[in-house]
Amino acid sequence: MKQILFILAVLASAFSFAQQQHSINGRLLDLESDNSVLVYAKVVIEETGDETLSDDKGFFQFENLKAGTYNLICSFVGYESKTLQVTLASNKTAHIEQFLGASTLSLDDLMLTMASADKSENPVSSNN
Repeated sequence: MKQILFILAVLASAFSFAQQQHSINGRLLDLESDNSVLVYAKVVIEETGDETLSDDKGFFQFENLKAGTYNLICSFVGYESKTLQVTLASNKTAHIEQFLGASTLSLDDLMLTMASADKSENPVSSNN
């Protein structure tokens, strides 16, 4: 009888420990091209520094997180980064579906970039 109670106690504690683990998963999609997936987009948890890349279907996942609020930073080259606030509570997995749009460059920014590139290519020498 003691063995059965011991086994039940171990199973109950293992079950309650397993419920303390939380996870965040999701998918990153391209807002510009009919919601196609973004392959190898970067997702970072700001508070922990953990990062991952989306797979070939746009999916990403973080596991073994504690309950709390996290900021996810989603980014992809040539696209605007987005920061999402996710709250993990009551032993649930948070599922995110995020759309990233192409980043824009203003004409002023482009002109400044071109002007600084011209200066670095043609240095002025004072040896005359």
